[in-house]
Amino acid sequence: MTKQSALAVNALALLPAHIKADFVQNECVNSEHFTDGELCLTVSGDEYHFYVAVKTIHRKESLNSLFADAAPNTLLICNRLTPYLADICMENGVNFIDSAGNVRINNGTLHIWIESKKPNPSQIDINLASKSNTLGEGAAKLLFVLLSSPDVLNLSYREIAEYANISLGMVSKGLGILQAESLISLGYTRRILDAERMLNLWVEAYRLSIRPKLGGIRLQFEGDWQDVPMKENDFWGGEAAAEKLTHYLHPQELQLFTRQPLQKKLAQLKCRPNPEGNLWLVPAFWGAKLAWSETSQALLAVAELEASKDSRNIEVARMIHEQYL
Repeated sequence: MTKQSALAVNALALLPAHIKADFVQNECVNSEHFTDGELCLTVSGDEYHFYVAVKTIHRKESLNSLFADAAPNTLLICNRLTPYLADICMENGVNFIDSAGNVRINNGTLHIWIESKKPNPSQIDINLASKSNTLGEGAAKLLFVLLSSPDVLNLSYREIAEYANISLGMVSKGLGILQAESLISLGYTRRILDAERMLNLWVEAYRLSIRPKLGGIRLQFEGDWQDVPMKENDFWGGEAAAEKLTHYLHPQELQLFTRQPLQKKLAQLKCRPNPEGNLWLVPAFWGAKLAWSETSQALLAVAELEASKDSRNIEVARMIHEQYL
C-alpha cells in the first residue's frame, strides 16, 4: 500500500458509522488536481460523488494549487489539518476529510462538519481507563433498548438486534457482558436484576461510546424551539427532552434525533449549518421497531444532560431520574 492510499484509508476509517465511504484510487499518475481517485459517500441512503485529491498538507502554500480547481464535487483527503489550515480550506471552497477525523463538506445539498477533539496528553491515561470500564457502542445501544422496554429481553436474538440496531453477534456478546456483571439473568426466564446499576452504566456508556459517534450536523436555529417542525420519527434529546418531561429547564442547546435522511430533515428545518449552532441534528441510533415512551425520552435526556457537565443540567437530570426512571 502506498503512502497516499494509506492516508486515504486511515482518514476514511474515522468517518462516523452512519456515513459509508467507497473510495477508488486512480492507478495512473496525473498532474492535474482532484484526479487521485473518486469517492462516493452514502448518507441516509443518498449518494454523493466527489473527485479526490490525496495530499499531505503542512502549510498554506501546499493548499494554494487546489483553490482554482476546487468545486462542490471535489474533495481533499489529507493528514491532520490545523484549525488555521482548515479555515483556509473553507474560505476557498475546499471540502476535506483529514486523518484526525475532521470533516468539512458543503456541496450545496450535503453539509457535514465534524471536529475531532484531540485529547489533552495529561488526560489520556484517565480516558483510557474510563473506556476500559465501560461498554462499547453496540452493547450501549443494547442497554438503551433494554432500559426503554424491558420486555425486549425475552424476544429472539434476531428481534433484539432489530430493536437495538446492532448485529446478531453483538446481541450475544452484549447480553453476555450484562450477565457477567450480574445485571441480567439469561436463565429459563430472562429478567433484569439490577435496573439502577444498568441506568448508571447507560449514562457513562452514552457519554463515552455513543455520543462521540453520533455524527450529525450543527445548525443555527432562530426562534422558539417548540416551533421546530417535528415528524413522526423525530425525537428530542438533552435539554428539550428534559423540558418536555419537567417543564423546568428552558432549553439553550437543542438535540434532535431523527430517522429521516439528514438532508431531508435539514430542508424541513430551513436552518444554516454552523459548527457553533444551538441545534444538533443527529441520526437516531436505535432500531425503528422500538416503541417510543417517556422512559426512552428520559434516558436520552438524562444521558445528554449528564454529559454536558453543566451543573444546571445535572440538577434537572437528577429530577428526571427520580420521577421517570
